[in-house]
Amino acid sequence: MTSLVAQAVQMQGGALSQSIGTAVARQQVDAQKAVAALVAETAASASPPAPAGQGRLVDRTV
Repeated sequence: MTSLVAQAVQMQGGALSQSIGTAVARQQVDAQKAVAALVAETAASASPPAPAGQGRLVDRTV
């Protein structure tokens, strides 16, 4: 009987550890997505448009 209780406690402990691990992994993924969105938003708003005429002609003289 004691070994049966010990097995049940061990299984519950493993299930709890797995649940906590899953929750932590989800939080990390959500945090990474939030940081990526913030970086993309900052990069889009931080870069000013190119001055008129820039990027249209390629100077190939050496």
